[in-house]
Amino acid sequence: MPRLALLPVNRLPLGKRWLSVGGRGQDVRQLQTLLSALGLYAGAINGEYDLLTREAVKSFQKAYQLPVDGVCGPDTLKLLAEKGIYNRTLFTSDAGETVQTLAAQYGVSGRAFKDPVTRCRLRRVQPGQQIMVERRELILAFAGEELPGEAGGEQAAEESFIYVKAERLLGLAAGWALPDGAPLVVDLSGAKLSRQVKKALRRVRRTIDTELIWWQSLDHASLPANTEADALIVSVPVSVAAADPLSVWPRQIKKLLAYYPCTRLFLHFDLHGRGLDEKGAAYCLTPVEKRMARLNRIGEPKRIGRYGWLCYRYRYKDETRTVFIPDRLTLRGILDQVDRLNLRGAVFTGLENGWKVWQEEGNRYFLATPRLMVMKDGGLA
Repeated sequence: MPRLALLPVNRLPLGKRWLSVGGRGQDVRQLQTLLSALGLYAGAINGEYDLLTREAVKSFQKAYQLPVDGVCGPDTLKLLAEKGIYNRTLFTSDAGETVQTLAAQYGVSGRAFKDPVTRCRLRRVQPGQQIMVERRELILAFAGEELPGEAGGEQAAEESFIYVKAERLLGLAAGWALPDGAPLVVDLSGAKLSRQVKKALRRVRRTIDTELIWWQSLDHASLPANTEADALIVSVPVSVAAADPLSVWPRQIKKLLAYYPCTRLFLHFDLHGRGLDEKGAAYCLTPVEKRMARLNRIGEPKRIGRYGWLCYRYRYKDETRTVFIPDRLTLRGILDQVDRLNLRGAVFTGLENGWKVWQEEGNRYFLATPRLMVMKDGGLA
């Protein structure tokens, strides 16, 4: 029979009470230790919730998309226990080091270096200054039939994800063997979370010894609990003709982050080239249409907005068609927002030119971790 243990308030472990200015005890000391490891707190580990501790808590809340009040409540404590908050590489600059020398040393752009407290980018560094580089996962996903030889043959990416559609859950729940350590992505974007599906998901969760990730659309996202999945991929609708494509979905994601931790969230962007049909509706270009558009282009392409898609026309037989193609600048706008929101990473479909090109773009804003995922129709990749 469990026994009831009575402890003085100052001996409670972290997570048993709300913490605010004036509080003292062992839990405050544990909080200060965590914040110090994140580079947010530079004061003494004395177990006193003073103004310096409150400012460190506010910096943590701001960085991880929580309400900024300086009070360490249940939501803040829950996120402090997340493994994903330790995606920060902290180091102290030496005399003579510059942004350029550090960029060459860490393999990133100078824009990737930030102040650990404010998360603002550093234009220059001072000797003895604490500097932060954050890591993000970039997943390049391909349908099985469209995997290009260049991207598929590169060895820079880490282990692949295992992709499975919702209708294959029953087979997984029956005990299919999975490779050790490879994360399992379950595509739920086209399925309703019925009782049968939820039951199969729970069974898979219990039987596999790997990370389980749900994949859903932003318009119909059902947020998984910790006991149901380890992470979530959300497909973001892409508007190719919008003058400011980054003005809508970041606001929607911020609302979602009020209920789901940013450290577990991936965003998916379909960057296949688009064309316009006779009714003005967008559709994905085939590889043949892309090649034809490049060869028969009319005039110079025009960009839709600052980070929008490139729009140009081309001649096909006796008609003129309009196409939209993303480029590096389009990707930069997306990656900058992913970094600002402090998300775990991003998933891209439709990218070309091989993996290394897109890893370079990721390294402009953070330390990009490359990973690949092959999506075969109707089964495991």
